[in-house]
Amino acid sequence: MSITVEQRGPVRIVAIDRADRRNAMSTETAAALEHAVRDAGDDPDTHALVLTGVGEHFSAGGDVGAILEYAGSGDDRDLLALLRAFHRLVVEIWESRLPVVAAVSGVAYGGGFNLALACDLVVLSADARLCQVFVRRGVVPDVGGAWLLPRLVGMQRAKELMLLAPEIDATRALELGLANAVEPDPEAALAAAVEKAEQLAALPSYTVALSKKLINHSADADLRGSLELEAVTQSAALRSAPAVEGFETFRQRRQKDTS
Repeated sequence: MSITVEQRGPVRIVAIDRADRRNAMSTETAAALEHAVRDAGDDPDTHALVLTGVGEHFSAGGDVGAILEYAGSGDDRDLLALLRAFHRLVVEIWESRLPVVAAVSGVAYGGGFNLALACDLVVLSADARLCQVFVRRGVVPDVGGAWLLPRLVGMQRAKELMLLAPEIDATRALELGLANAVEPDPEAALAAAVEKAEQLAALPSYTVALSKKLINHSADADLRGSLELEAVTQSAALRSAPAVEGFETFRQRRQKDTS
């Protein structure tokens, strides 16, 4: 098993389970994660997802042994299969109806860093160390990093993080807007991530999913396209039972306050 899955009420926790390799990810790991995210989204009783790593680390990125083996084979097919497995995983997280919260401790290097960026919220342990390590290894950013990172920190900061490849700690990541919270240790980070997931799961799942779609779409849309999607999604949301109930409750409260 390269991942573990645990259900806690409406929250599903998916963890990379390769602690002996600092949770480095192979093609099989990426595929297993993709399927786990999809399965969670297909489960009507699951309303939020937490992504983490077993042991001390979130993920050291791609499995170096597999990468060297594929690179030395003289056949691009295995390398392309690895990269496309990562791409399908990123898309699955980005497009999932579920809000996805990353709980990150220890190393989040390379593809591990970018996997966290694909999530909707990120909680870091104080021991977290993040690095866009690619150029140090003579390669370019992957796992969607060149698309995700500039949208979070801006073009100049993204170039600094990717071209100079400094290791940053949890405090700096929070300052840059790469995380939503920092907790004292890995256990506290996971607990906080689960708590945020529970808060999200308690909200109307339909409107959470539509809101996530609207926000993510705006990252790469012009104003008119974003406004049109807003009109369509809001029209659908306003007809939902939670919206009708919420507005009716608000109206009754206003009538009571003015009577």
